[in-house]
Amino acid sequence: MVHMLCVAAAVWLASGAAPDGAAVDTGSGWDVSWGGHPVFSYRFSDRLMKPYIHPLLTPRGHAVTLDSPADHIHHHGLMFGWGNVQPATEGRDYHLVFFGEEGDPHTIGRILPDPELPPKVEVADHAVRIVTHNQWRRLSDGLLVLTERREIISHRPRPGRGNLLTWITEQRAEVDLSLGPTPGRDVSYYGLGLRTPRDMRWALFANSNGKRGTPACYGDRADWCACGTTVEPARGFAMFDHPDNPRHPTGYFVMDNDFSYMTASFVSHEPYPMRKGDVLRLCYGVLAFDGDIDAGAIADEYDRWIRLTVGRKRAR
Repeated sequence: MVHMLCVAAAVWLASGAAPDGAAVDTGSGWDVSWGGHPVFSYRFSDRLMKPYIHPLLTPRGHAVTLDSPADHIHHHGLMFGWGNVQPATEGRDYHLVFFGEEGDPHTIGRILPDPELPPKVEVADHAVRIVTHNQWRRLSDGLLVLTERREIISHRPRPGRGNLLTWITEQRAEVDLSLGPTPGRDVSYYGLGLRTPRDMRWALFANSNGKRGTPACYGDRADWCACGTTVEPARGFAMFDHPDNPRHPTGYFVMDNDFSYMTASFVSHEPYPMRKGDVLRLCYGVLAFDGDIDAGAIADEYDRWIRLTVGRKRAR
């Protein structure tokens, strides 16, 4: 069976005509820009534990991501990870982690480029598109748990509105398994997550339901959820959940004590079982902007993203 899940990401731009896009091959990923203005770097290499985006920049060039801080070295900017994969062949207490990066190799996994399916990059008038294929394997013995087709699209920005990117992950179970939530947490932080820079430690959260503050937004199911700074330079980001997704609206994990983190979490409140051959299609995102949280502007950009993505067929 095939299930659809879609979420998206956007970055607010300064005014002016939206210029040409570019994706420069760095040898370990791509630097994406519009009109010479950097938008994000996508890190993709068999030397990494997982592919991810860092930095993700606002139009004024301020980062909203942090890569591998000492307190959590497995936090890599904007990343997708499951931290509680339970293959049916293992015991009930077994957890295979594609989130953390340290520990017993029998319980840690890597998300690796598929050597048989090279990446594809397209630069068009309306978008920059990166398509990659990944294998989710256990470290100890190379057990293949999931195969993934991932598509990241940087949409042509609108003047004064933002750089919009869409994150799609299509995952096929190679064994019977369950995607579990975070053990010991009432709201899971597994899924599409973003670790913020240190100066965004004390953050303000707001969502599409009109709620504000960490307690109100924690675990709340919403079309979108935003995170803004309380210091200069003022900036933030938001994540979008698509109405075609299963479990829409998704639950969001948010925190802002020792550091700020947000996840659009498909398994926020419950596990998700998959039989071998099942496909879960997710389309995620994040919105990074200059200035304070403007709920009206975020809602407008969310609506534009819906128009760009509803009914969109898979690009080969």
